[in-house]
Parts: sequence; C-alpha cells; structure tokens
Amino acid sequence: MSPIERRRLRVPREHRSTLFRPSPDALPALVERNRVLLASYDFRLAGRPFREVRAAARAEIVALARNYTRGWGFEVPDWAEPKPLIVTGHQPRPYHPGVWIKNFLAGELADAVGGVALNLNVDNDEVHGQTVRLPTRDLTCRMGGDEVRTAEVELVSSTAAVPYEEQPASALRPEAVHEVLDLVPSPELGDAFRRCWMHLLEVVPKAANLAEALLVARRRSEEAFGLANLELPVSALSDSAAFRLFLAEMLRRREDFFDAYNASLQEFRSAYHERNRAQPVPDLARDGRRAELPYWVWREAQRRRRLWIEPTSSGGLVLAADEEPIGCLAAEDLADPSVGAERLATLRESGWKIRPRALSMTLFVRLCVGDVFIHGVGGALYDQIADAIIERLFAVRPPELVVASCTVHLPLEAYRATRDDLERARRAVRDWRHNPERMLPPEVRRSDEARLLIEEKRRLTVTHGRDRRERRRTWDQIREINRRLAALYPDGPDAAERDLNRIEQHLRYNAVLRNREYPFSLYPAEDLVAFYRDAVRITRPSGAACGNRRELKPGESR
Repeated sequence: MSPIERRRLRVPREHRSTLFRPSPDALPALVERNRVLLASYDFRLAGRPFREVRAAARAEIVALARNYTRGWGFEVPDWAEPKPLIVTGHQPRPYHPGVWIKNFLAGELADAVGGVALNLNVDNDEVHGQTVRLPTRDLTCRMGGDEVRTAEVELVSSTAAVPYEEQPASALRPEAVHEVLDLVPSPELGDAFRRCWMHLLEVVPKAANLAEALLVARRRSEEAFGLANLELPVSALSDSAAFRLFLAEMLRRREDFFDAYNASLQEFRSAYHERNRAQPVPDLARDGRRAELPYWVWREAQRRRRLWIEPTSSGGLVLAADEEPIGCLAAEDLADPSVGAERLATLRESGWKIRPRALSMTLFVRLCVGDVFIHGVGGALYDQIADAIIERLFAVRPPELVVASCTVHLPLEAYRATRDDLERARRAVRDWRHNPERMLPPEVRRSDEARLLIEEKRRLTVTHGRDRRERRRTWDQIREINRRLAALYPDGPDAAERDLNRIEQHLRYNAVLRNREYPFSLYPAEDLVAFYRDAVRITRPSGAACGNRRELKPGESR
C-alpha cells in the first residue's frame, strides 16, 4: 500500500494564474491510464464482479443525468460505453472563478477524449455561503482617498441549518438584486450580475429547491458559451439503485469500512502533521456496540443527522439517525447486497434520505462512475484519504485525480503598490528613526553640524559602554543624535510617514479589489470564459471525436 505523502498544492494568487495537476495536455493520457486501471480490477463488489457493477452504475447514473439535464431544456450529448466520463462537482452556492473553471476543464477534456462531462451538484451539504460577496466603495474621503470594503448581500430570507436540497426556491430574496446593484462599484459588474440574476428568476418558479435553481441558472450561462456538461444533483445520485447497492456493500463490510476510514484519516493527519482530530473531518465514532458510518440521514425539511448502525442478536443491523432508529436490515439482507439495496429503497419510500458525506461520495463516484474526477485544491488534498480507503478496502491502486483552480481579479482599477513598495517604505521610516544619516540629502549631510553629529554617533557606536548603565546612557545619546540629524531635514521623516500610510492604504484597497473569491456572476462572462478557454485548451489526440461541446447556432457567442 502506498503511504499518503504531503502534497504541496498552492492556490494561485496572481491575476489570471492557474493551477493544473497534471497540465491540460497531459490529461487525455491520464484518462486512458485510469480506464485501463479500472478495467483491471478483478475484485468482487456486492457479490458480483466489480466491472459488472461499474458498468451498470455508469449506465444508470448517466441516464439519470441525461434525463435531468434534458428535463430543463438543455441539449444533451449521447453516451454509451466505451465513451469516457469526466466528473466534477461543487456545492450549489455562488462560487468564485477558481471553482467554475473545473466545469470548463471537464468539458474540454471530454471533448478531447470523445467523452462526456458530468457535473455533480452537491445539494446534500448543509446550507452556508448563500450570499453575494462584493467590493464596494465608501466615497467618504479618508486618508486622502476613497476607502473600499467588502459587503455581503443575503440571497435567501432564511439561513436555517438544513441541507441545500431542503431549502425552497421561494427563499430567494427578490430585493437582493437591487441591494447588489446599489453596492457594486462599476456598471460593468452590475450588468454581469443582472444577467445571471435574470437566469435565476426565470427558473425559480419551476425549481424543486434553491439548489436546483442555482444549478440551472449557472447551466444557462454555460450554454451560451457552448458548454454541454451533464448535470445531476447528489440527492438524485443517492437515490439511484447503483448507490444503494454500494451502500449495502459498505453496510455488509461495515467493520472493514469503519477501520479503513479511521486509519486513512490518521495516516493523512500524520503526513500533514495535523494534531486536531477534527481535521480534515472527525473520526467515525463508536458508542458501545453502535458505530457511525460516513453518511447523513434525515427526513424532508429536517436537519442532517449522522448514520449509526447497531448489530442485532440475529445478525442483522439497526440503522439510526443519531439516536432515532429508522429501520432494520436482516441477516439475509446483509448477506446479499442486492436484497439489502431493495430494503434501503423501502426506507427511502418511508421518507428517510440517506446521503453520502464528502469522502463516501467521491469513493463511490471515482470507483463506480467516472473515469477521472476533477477537484479543486482542498478536495484534491482531502481525497488522498479516499485513495487510502480504496487501497485498504479493495487492495487496488486508486484511479488518479485532477486538480484545477485559478485566480481572476475583478476588472476594477487597482493601485500599483506592491509588497516590495511596502517594505521599502517601512525601511525608510525605520532609517529616519535609527539611521537618519543614510537618508539626509548630500548637501545637508556635508554640513558642519551634520558631520559632527555623524562622527559622534560613530564614536558612541564603537565604545558601547562598560556596564548596563553606561550602555543605556550611550543608547540615549545615540537616540538624541538621531533626532537632531533628522531635524536637519524635517520634511524627510514626514514624507516617509506619508508615503508609508499611502502605500498601506493602497494595499488595503487592492486586497479588497483583488480578492479571488467574489462570485463568478460579477464577472463579465465573455472575458472570463475567453480566459478559461485559453487556459484549459488541450491538444487533441489524433482521431479523437468532439463529444461534449455543443455547436453554436448562428448569432450565438462562444
């Protein structure tokens, strides 16, 4: 088994900088390596050959995604084995360009290898971040110029701690668009946001929840640029027969799964020198005979609760949402995961929803659905834990994953001040206090008074003093000489302080304007997508078909 090694992945910081691991041109070869690797797995899953389970899962999940995407009026690409399937995903909140680039890379890679891209809308996560964060100018003059600050506009009228799929679309605040437009610092950004908002308003009346409304509005923005990825909420994936079969297998192998999960977490913490046992996620817990598994469970409109299992005296399992029992699996259900999956379906029919946590979701998707998964920086680091779980549970090398992120600043004019300028200004202020002789203009430094003071300071610096009292006296004398030297050119220290204050203010201003985490809906879409297209361009292998990008109609923009 390969040990977890510390990966050094840094979020790109400069404007229009990217992070790809591997580089885009290396991705078609990675897809092929993964396909060969996944086809080589010869273990059994749920009592059947793994390849058979995987083929059925891929067919079902893609069919669900095609029906879901087509149901919203989007054109969908054809898919059948052996077409590759490129998968990515994120929570349905207003995310920044560094996240959105994953969708474009997925589409570009699918085109390059003649496959299809699938985006998973992670609507089983708990609601958070349902705000539009934006920079705004305070036109009150302070320190000789405008101040800028970051504002947040709530998109929804309720922030109850429920999963995204439980948040109704009607929670959208109609007045949010006016609040954003009143604060946004340029008409260009306001126009970009207004276009995205119109997409959102159009779908809210038809959406099952706000997560779906945000998904469809984003997808409509992508369609304008020819991106034709399939879409599927994780809630729908979790209700598939394939997912229930995988869950039934994990329940059958519950002790192996529990041990592999916690051991992999511990290995990750050791590799990253992480002492906090709640990071990156807590260990699965035990309480007597009861044990936790990495899934959520709840009923409609409820908060998420942890899935617990407890063996019965007859060899079955009691499933519980924290302390509340939700159903039982008999010994025969556990012996045959196909039967266990049917029993789990009856739990769903009775109103209980079982959803994966992050690691259990990517564990299923990377093994049973996709040929490659595209992560952001955080997901790529944490999914090393899923790699270790795969090795421990199935004794196989896990498929490779892809890391993609970028930084794009809003098109707002910023100051040219840099960190180097700040250090230079701080050094000038320090020198006027402690080494003013370095800062004096030559004509002042050559004056008799300055020459005498500089010579006396040099003498005192060499002599130091024999004891603490003399050293203190010497220091006081040097400090007085520094003050008198600086007083020979009083404009110098004042100018240095003003320069430092100006640069600090400009950097504070720039830090707001150049924050990378403003939502992509504030960016002029044409410019942002043009950057994406250049960044993710892949040289096509000879003979590869173009399978994921819809051809634009006359008059449409790419």
